[in-house]
Amino acid sequence: MPIRSASARLREEGVVLLRGGFARAVLAGLREAAVRCFDAIDAGISLPERYRFTPTSHSVQLTALLDFGCASESELLAPLAAAELEPIFCEALRGPWRCPLEHAWVRKKFGTGPRAGSAQNVQNWHQDGALGARFPLKPGPAIPMTELLTCWIPLHDCGIDSPGLEFVRQRQPGLLHFSELDDMELRGRFGADAFWAPTMELGDGLLFLGDALHRTHVQAGMEQDRISVEYRVFPQEGGTPLPD
Repeated sequence: MPIRSASARLREEGVVLLRGGFARAVLAGLREAAVRCFDAIDAGISLPERYRFTPTSHSVQLTALLDFGCASESELLAPLAAAELEPIFCEALRGPWRCPLEHAWVRKKFGTGPRAGSAQNVQNWHQDGALGARFPLKPGPAIPMTELLTCWIPLHDCGIDSPGLEFVRQRQPGLLHFSELDDMELRGRFGADAFWAPTMELGDGLLFLGDALHRTHVQAGMEQDRISVEYRVFPQEGGTPLPD
């Protein structure tokens, strides 16, 4: 997709799919390290705290892969060197950007089977702009949203035989309260044509803004597991991003 078209779609819908936007060889190297990492996790090996393993999302910080075959931080960030990303990032964030590794993750989602329905396999509807937000118990005044852009790259084909992502392709003026994120409620709030779950191949990637509603997309028949990497990109100015 031309850069101008990608930027326009991101601005209008909150998410854009970049077909073949990322070097397969680079992603294959990350995948090999990630498979070794999650094999160790699934085998019950004790993990260093610095991995920040999160059972509820079955994820670790991307820097964990330095212990499983990746040689440097530059290798971890190599997917972001794709030439077309720079102008898209700069337009979306209105200037220079940065991607702190403490906000870069690698995640594994399981195909249908014994673990498919577990909490660690599915992330429900949410917005990445809620990073660091403190929600009251009940909906009220708008909560400030953290300005960011997410670059999400699957390390396997996904969306047919393995879990992918589903989006509401409609910009949101702010953060929805957690009580407003029920799937049935959202499907009553937005038209059926707003919901989108793309099929993706190795080399494809998604860019989406902090207000984009999204969740894990897993259905019966998705028998293969999926590993993905996720980069959160922030404006260069504005200090340290809020912790998650």
